[in-house]
Amino acid sequence: MASERRRAKALEVRRITGRRLTARERWIAVLRKFTRGLEEPGSKRYWAPEFETASRSRIREIQEEKLAAMLPYLYEQSPFYRAKFRAAGLTPGDIRSLDDLVKFPITTKQEMTADVQTHRPWGTYTPIDDRVWRDSGWMVFSTSGTTATPRPFRYTQLDRELWAITSARSMYAMGIRAGDLGLTCTTYNPHVFFWSVHYGWNLMRVGIVPGGVPTERRVVMIDLYRPTVIAATPSYALHLANAMREAGYDPARSSIKRLVCAGEPASGIAATRRRIEQTWNAAFHDVYGCTEAVPAGWAFTCEDALKEEPVSTHVPEDLQIWETVDPRTFEPVPRGARGLTVVTNLNSEGSPQLRFLIGDFTVLDYDRCACGRTLARARGGFVGRADDMLNVRGLTLFPSAIEEIVRGFDVLADEFQIVLETEGVMDMLTIVAETREQISGIEADELRARLIGEISRRCELRPRVELVPAGTLPKTEFKAKRVLDRRKIL
Repeated sequence: MASERRRAKALEVRRITGRRLTARERWIAVLRKFTRGLEEPGSKRYWAPEFETASRSRIREIQEEKLAAMLPYLYEQSPFYRAKFRAAGLTPGDIRSLDDLVKFPITTKQEMTADVQTHRPWGTYTPIDDRVWRDSGWMVFSTSGTTATPRPFRYTQLDRELWAITSARSMYAMGIRAGDLGLTCTTYNPHVFFWSVHYGWNLMRVGIVPGGVPTERRVVMIDLYRPTVIAATPSYALHLANAMREAGYDPARSSIKRLVCAGEPASGIAATRRRIEQTWNAAFHDVYGCTEAVPAGWAFTCEDALKEEPVSTHVPEDLQIWETVDPRTFEPVPRGARGLTVVTNLNSEGSPQLRFLIGDFTVLDYDRCACGRTLARARGGFVGRADDMLNVRGLTLFPSAIEEIVRGFDVLADEFQIVLETEGVMDMLTIVAETREQISGIEADELRARLIGEISRRCELRPRVELVPAGTLPKTEFKAKRVLDRRKIL
């Protein structure tokens, strides 16, 4: 904090003396400008009413002002982005408005992976070098993908402040207030969601019960300390509820009033959302982000969104520029059409990524929400990541579609797996699902038939179904890995 105050004071001195600011200094000055006074809520309904209820024209002005400061910063400080500019025959000055943004090519995870493999250990895609890191480093976060080379991101002390403010904004929209008590279901490893929640709650004056303990201990914490909010992945929220039942407690009668979940698609999967809400008798809120570009400004559900079907998720447009593009051409899709998410992060010192392909399918809706926010919404949330899409016998299958079906059967427990294997030259799809209670052979046969029929009807694929007792499949605090692809390459 002292280091940041010194930097802010130095910037003010340089403005007075008239010395030309560096691109980094100009970018930090813009970030400071748009966060000044946001350390506490601006009204009873909105944390940052000036931005959350801004007109469409004002949102565009904010985005373009930030973009004009961010582009020279990226160009000067990130060799990765400088090379992309040059390869496209562009300079930062060629992008003068939002309409010009499409001139710049999409940025992909594969490009970043190649960059970090060449420039170990940090890569050159972030504008943080060793000197800046020594002076103002906060925490390293890295992606949890399946490649052997993780993509690290060095976030600064300023990023920590930005995360606290924007996370508070999101959770304030969910109805969380000072005086709530939050339980974080994490071991406090570097996971962007949980640290965002932690610092957001600090700023909101929400007390924290650090749940970096085994599940059994968290059950006791809920009974003893009576937290009102839980932060967890959707899968773990269900697992924790089952653990409470096994210990003799009823999650629906607990002190929990709200759940804040991330890490897996959930708000757009109606059956999962309903199961969590009914299990806990609490409001289920969803946030959406990624390590690369949007920890400093989640997409989030508001209180009014929970009354809609499907639920929509606000995207904070004063903090980022959101696009949806065609999955094959990467060209922008028409307004109201389904496309892959692309984000330009306008709210970070450590990772202000430019046209980064997150890669989830959604539809952006620009109509004003019932809550009064003018920020665009992802209609139905984010439910089908292109990276997760499976090709089975020539048909497209999203794991979220199977989840929606499985969670719609009350007799089935919370865990399931999608297993893909090769038999001869054919793909074989098997769904392994847990049953809540022991059932007879006849009941199992009837359940298999119903599940096969529903998957066949909705996904046009006839699977095998294997039923196993509850507790058979593995549990995890973080992103559940439910797809086992064992197919042979023929």
